[in-house]
Amino acid sequence: MKAHFHSMLAAATLALPAGAGSLLIEAEQFAEKGGWQIDTQFIETMGSPYLIAHGMGNPVGDAATEIEIAEAGDYQVWVRTIDWSESLGRPGGAGRFALSIDGKKIGSELGQGVGTWHWEQAGSVALEVGKAKLALQDLSGFNGRVDAILLTRGAKTKPPEKCQLEDRVAWKIPGAPSPIENAGNFDLVVVGGGYGGLGAAISAARMGCKVALVQNREVLGGNGSSEIRVWAKGNLPPSEFLMADIIREIEDKAKASPAAAEQFVDDKKERVVRAEKNITLFLGHHAYGLEMRGKEIGAAKLLEVKTGKLKRVTGRLFADCTGHGFIGQWANADRTMTEKGRMGMSNMWMWKNDAAAQAFREEPWMLTLNEKAFPYPQRGHAEWFWEGGFDFHPVADLEQTRDWNLLASYSAWNAIKNHGAYAARDPGKHAKARLDWMAYVGGTRETQQLLGDVVLTDDDIESKKSFPDGCVLTTWSIDLHVPHPAYTKANPERPFISKAIFRDAVDSRNGYPIPYRCFYSRNVPNLFMAGRNISVTREALGTIRVMKTIGMMGVAVGRAAAICKAHDCTPREVYTKHLDEVKTLWRMPGAQRFESIEALQETLEAGR
Repeated sequence: MKAHFHSMLAAATLALPAGAGSLLIEAEQFAEKGGWQIDTQFIETMGSPYLIAHGMGNPVGDAATEIEIAEAGDYQVWVRTIDWSESLGRPGGAGRFALSIDGKKIGSELGQGVGTWHWEQAGSVALEVGKAKLALQDLSGFNGRVDAILLTRGAKTKPPEKCQLEDRVAWKIPGAPSPIENAGNFDLVVVGGGYGGLGAAISAARMGCKVALVQNREVLGGNGSSEIRVWAKGNLPPSEFLMADIIREIEDKAKASPAAAEQFVDDKKERVVRAEKNITLFLGHHAYGLEMRGKEIGAAKLLEVKTGKLKRVTGRLFADCTGHGFIGQWANADRTMTEKGRMGMSNMWMWKNDAAAQAFREEPWMLTLNEKAFPYPQRGHAEWFWEGGFDFHPVADLEQTRDWNLLASYSAWNAIKNHGAYAARDPGKHAKARLDWMAYVGGTRETQQLLGDVVLTDDDIESKKSFPDGCVLTTWSIDLHVPHPAYTKANPERPFISKAIFRDAVDSRNGYPIPYRCFYSRNVPNLFMAGRNISVTREALGTIRVMKTIGMMGVAVGRAAAICKAHDCTPREVYTKHLDEVKTLWRMPGAQRFESIEALQETLEAGR
C-alpha cells in the first residue's frame, strides 16, 4: 500500500501577485461552507480533504469564499472533482454542481462524466483587480464534491496532473504551503480520536504525561460519534478491573444503532478531554506522514484541515489509534492484511414519517432494486448490516466502497418510495416517509493489523490460553461479517447487506484477558497501538474490535506510556522489566491523577 498526500493552502483568501499566472483555492477552506461538509476520509488515496454536498436528494446551501485578484485579465477556471456514480459504472452524474464568480455562472453543470479525480475546465472569466466572491451551488443533493478551484492565465496554461502534497509544495505559486511549523513536543502522541485514542490520551495525561491527541475531524468518538452512530459495545468488567472507569466517563447512552445524534454525547467526550491540563487537543488535524529517527518515530506531520497549515508534533512515544494502522504503515512496522473476505464498511441511515407527503427524486444512476435485494429498515433504521467493501481494497478502494454504500441506500429508498417495495409495511405506502439521516462518514471494521510480540489467535481465545500480561478483558464473541447470501444474488459483484457469523468463544460475563504484548509494535521501538489494528489474527479481530474493549486498550496503553516515561524505557521493556509496576497502574481507579511523572515515580518507589 502506498499512501499519497496532498497539501492544503494557507488561507481561504489568496492574493495573486502581479505577473503571476495561477490562483488556487482549496474548497475545504471556504469561509462559508453553507450546507457542504468537509470529508477527510480519503486523503491517503485521492490526496486531499474536500467539500461534499450530502443533501440526501435535496440540494444543500451554497458554499462561498472571497478571493483577491491582483492583476486584471482573462482567467481559465478549473475545478478538481469526480463523478462518483460514473466511477461505479452508473452514468448520470449523481453529484452535479455549478460554480459562480460574483454571481456569474462559469460554464455549465460540473461534476459529471468522468469517474476519477481530475481537473474539469469550467470556462473562462474576465476579472478586475480586487475582491471577488466565489460560490459553489449544489444542483442535485446527491454528494457532489469539490477538492479545489484553480484560476490560470493564458489559454495554454493547464493544471498539473499530479496533485499530491509534495507536488503542490513544488508548484511555487502563491498560497503554496508555508514551511512546516513546530506544534510542540510530547511524551505521547496519540493519532486517532476514537475510543482507543480517548482512553490512551486521558489515562496517560492523568499519570503525568504530556499528551497530544490528534483527530482529523471536528468530533471525537470515531465509530461511536454522531457522524457514524455505532453504539459502544463490549461489556465493561467488574469494578476490580479499573481500566473501565475512564470508559464509563465517555461512553454513549445510545438506545439504538443508529440513533439520534445527541445520544452519542460528542460534547461529553470533548469536555472530558479538555478538562485534562496535560492534553493538547488537535481537532481537525490530519496526520499525513512521519519523520523517522532511525527505526523510531520522531515526529508526526499534521495538516490543519480548515487552514492548510502544516505542523509537526514531536514525541518520545506514539500510539496508532487510527484503526487503519496508517502510523504503523508509514513507520514500516511489521503488519499483515487479509487479502480477500475482509469485513467491510457500514454507512447507516434513518428515515421517519412526516405530517405531509414527501417526495424523493428518482435518478438514472440508481440501481433497480426490489424486496429481494435488501431487508426492510425496521423502526426507521438501516442498521449495521448495510455494509459493503469485503473483497475490495480497504484503503485504495475505500472511497468507492463508501460511495457504493450511498448508491445502494439511495436506490433502496427509491424502491421503497417510488416503486412500492415493502408497501405492505406501511398503510400509506411510505408516502409521508423521508430520509432523516445518512452517514457519509463510513464505519470500517477491518483494514490491517500491526504485529506485536504476541499475535493473538482465535485458538488462544477458545482454549483460554493464559498470558502473564493479560490485561484488557474482551467480552464480545468472535463476530465476523460476510455478504448475506439471501441478498447477494441481487448484486453478486458488489454486495451491500452483510450477515454476522458468531462463535461463542468468549465468556461475556467474565471475559478473556488480551495480552499487553498485542498493544505495541515488535519492530518500531516507540510505537503503541490501541484499536482494531492491534496484533491479532482476523478471527481474533472479531472479538476485540468493539468500542468499549478498544477504549480499555487505550487505557492500558496510556498507563504503560507513563511507565516508559518514568523509567526511560520502551513499550517492550514495560513487559520485560516493569510488568509488576504497570499492573499496579492498571489496577488504579480511573480518576487517579499524578501531577507529574516525578509524583508517579514516588508512588511506584513506595510500593516496591
